[in-house]
Amino acid sequence: MVPTELQALLEPLERFEAIRRKAVRLGGRLADLSYANPYEGVHESVRAVLRETIDNERLLDLQYSPFGGQTLVRRAVADSLRATHKLEFGWGDIVLTPGAMGALQVALRAAGRPGGEVIVPVPCWLDYPLYALHAGLRPVTVHLQPPRFDLDPVAIEAAMSRNTCAVLLSHPANPTGRTYGGAELSELALSIRRAESRFGSAVTLIADETHRDFAAGSYASAAGFFERTLVVYSFGKYHFMQGQRIGYAAASPEHPERRQVATEMTRWTRITGLCTPTAVMQRAVPSLLKLRHDTEWLGRSREQVVSALVAAGYRPVEPDATLFIYVENPTELNDFDFVEQLVARGVLALPAPVFHHVGYFRLSLTGSQEMLDRALEVFSDLQA
Repeated sequence: MVPTELQALLEPLERFEAIRRKAVRLGGRLADLSYANPYEGVHESVRAVLRETIDNERLLDLQYSPFGGQTLVRRAVADSLRATHKLEFGWGDIVLTPGAMGALQVALRAAGRPGGEVIVPVPCWLDYPLYALHAGLRPVTVHLQPPRFDLDPVAIEAAMSRNTCAVLLSHPANPTGRTYGGAELSELALSIRRAESRFGSAVTLIADETHRDFAAGSYASAAGFFERTLVVYSFGKYHFMQGQRIGYAAASPEHPERRQVATEMTRWTRITGLCTPTAVMQRAVPSLLKLRHDTEWLGRSREQVVSALVAAGYRPVEPDATLFIYVENPTELNDFDFVEQLVARGVLALPAPVFHHVGYFRLSLTGSQEMLDRALEVFSDLQA
């Protein structure tokens, strides 16, 4: 039976899913801006990679792979990370997982210890506290402040204790769409080091970089500022194939227990039963790493939606990354009731309680242009 404390964390999304199941009955009349499903379609180059992967037959190509993933694939990931992160990643630092969800699971377990606490800045991706609790750790939320929801190293340091074993950072941040620059990440690293010195215990920074490919400008990885960092990534978001579940957890080459922690994460893939991504998706990774997609459409969509919402009297968080826009609830309705009001007008959005927050809702920019246009008309009418 699912423990009571986990049930409480499951409830907000399950409540939303009940709303979503009713909303999909609208069919083509629904402007679905809830999840990052690409209504304009998947890139043909991605489909071509998957077709080629299936067509190229090799002995045992669809059979079991080692825990942690195929060495050649892990080497390709390490080569890519050396180029993008300017750190000397090796193939042994990489643990392939069934998406970022699996990577988060093994990273938390490798970073955890009995009685450990995980600092989680909120609003955050929906299942961070759930995964921490399931790993036997206590999630400690730190509320970032509107209207910008800047990273707050001072508040994070104040929340740390001798039991803190990890800080779990979404960067770029989901749902707020914010990226953090070098100055903020450097200050966060200093805050963690001060806490380590004060309490005499090691802290791991788990950097969820799932949306790093959708940063508007240059992207600075937290791994470049704090040595004891584990990087989490998913190929699904950038290549719009989230359902294929392929990602990784990577130990920073600067991690003081680099080899040990990578081995631990590999062992956890076995213990948890996560195993590895499918053989097909592993074989596709080297080719996927070579693909670069045009993301100019995202900047245009961000500008269109933010400008229209502001003009209509809404207060969105100014985003510079991710596929999302986080918007203040303009009514006195609770967030779920407001989302149901939107559904009645044919628009589906995610309410803030899903992100362990209140007073906001999230929109995805991956709806079709027709969906975005129709949704913006609804938002304007609601404020008229």
